[in-house]
This record gives sequence, C-alpha cells and structure tokens, in this order.
Amino acid sequence: MFTARSYNPAIDERLLALAAEGLSRAEIAVELGVSLADFDVWSAGEPGFAALLADADSRSEAWWQRQAGEAFAGGKSIRLSLWAKVMAQRYGRAGHPPRQKPDPAKPPVAEARYVLPDNGTSRRRKGKGD
Repeated sequence: MFTARSYNPAIDERLLALAAEGLSRAEIAVELGVSLADFDVWSAGEPGFAALLADADSRSEAWWQRQAGEAFAGGKSIRLSLWAKVMAQRYGRAGHPPRQKPDPAKPPVAEARYVLPDNGTSRRRKGKGD
C-alpha cells in the first residue's frame, strides 16, 4: 500500500527552478527524492501545491519552446524532428492532447457496436412484392 511522504513547502523553490530548466514532473520528482504519486496526493490535499505544479508545468513548457528559437537566433544546428517529437510527447499536438491517466475509481466502460449484414433479405423482399 502506498503511503505518501509529508509535504514540505521548503521544496517549492527548488521545484520551480528545476522546471525552469525544462525538467518534466517525473524528472523533478526524482531530483527531489519523491514520487509522482506524492505529487498527486499533495496536489489533492494542498491547493497551493496544485498551483505550484501548474506554474512548474508552464515554466518547463516555456523552456522547451525557447530551445528552437534560441538555436535559430544563435545560428546553432538543431534536430527539429527530434525536438518536435519531444514537444508532441510532452505537450500533445493540435487535436491530440497528451494521454490522460484513467481514474482508478471509475470502472472502465466497454462499448461495442455490431453491424450485422442483412445477407440480401432486403433484396428478396423487394422482389416478392413486385
């Protein structure tokens, strides 16, 4: 059974600094010696921490967005296809947002639609009435 570590507001500044370097939530958690599950528990129990994570996500995304522009402005080479794939994986693409974790409290809903062919019965009926 998972038991979350207790939240210590002293990590806030370091968390934001790591995010400003482009690190993901998972990378930040490793650097801080905690887990993503701790982040989830802290976000649910501490509204201030939830806002802090949102700020960290914005800083991280801004860092990644700056990379291509700075490379072009500085005349550096950049592997655009790799950068684009990293951006798409982290932040989604238009029409394809990042995959969300399913809520474990909600059971999955299975939906199925069956389309059975009529095997020509509609044609046979039309022919009998003519």
